[in-house]
Amino acid sequence: MKIVETPWERLYKFILFIFGIPILIIGIIVLAIKGNWAITINGIIWTIVGLGLKIKSIYNTQKLKTIKREGLSYEGTVVKIIPAPWVRIGSFVTARVECLYKTENGDNLVRSGYHLLLPFDRIEDLYAKIYFNHNLEDHIVELFRRDTGISYN
Repeated sequence: MKIVETPWERLYKFILFIFGIPILIIGIIVLAIKGNWAITINGIIWTIVGLGLKIKSIYNTQKLKTIKREGLSYEGTVVKIIPAPWVRIGSFVTARVECLYKTENGDNLVRSGYHLLLPFDRIEDLYAKIYFNHNLEDHIVELFRRDTGISYN
């Protein structure tokens, strides 16, 4: 089983290294030659967005580690994929999943954060592990993809 990535883990690299830093460098050169701040400010904004996404990725990773270590975990089954059609990263589709997990009190349904799914991912190929903190208010869904022999890298 392979972990399904979240958009925060991939998107910051693209925004920071394709838009942020190159536009900032070009803006500094244009600023030195012509005295125009427009491209420099644009580069600064893209760099800040990229760094913000990196901080979000680090925060989510640390939160998952903490909840894994200190919280409760349940095995879950994916019952529904909810795509976000306005957000595509390369060939990936950004989507949320609804997961069903069983407790002593019965079945419960939770919705995950955003994950990067392949266009041909099916519900049967996805597996979820749900982590809760001790008071069951905060949860994180870790999504796994069964190995189908199809490469996506």
